[in-house]
Amino acid sequence: MPKRKQTKKITAGPIFVSPDGGETVYQQLPDGNRVLVEQSQKAKDEETAYDEAEMVGVEAIELRRKYPTLKKAWDRYRVVWRLVSDND
Repeated sequence: MPKRKQTKKITAGPIFVSPDGGETVYQQLPDGNRVLVEQSQKAKDEETAYDEAEMVGVEAIELRRKYPTLKKAWDRYRVVWRLVSDND
């Protein structure tokens, strides 16, 4: 009886992608979605900066003018910011 040739099934491992040069790493799923694997502190800080960008500019100033409590909190934040940043 002749021996049957066995074929080895090759299974691909996970694919990892990084859109920002290694600061953020995702696992690419077969359906095209991505799962966050790891993110550096620098990447987290850049994400926070992007999220907080709406807190400055003309619209933000108008919002603070409309809501005095927000303006008061912002003014206190600015004082603390200047104290800390001037001492660094």
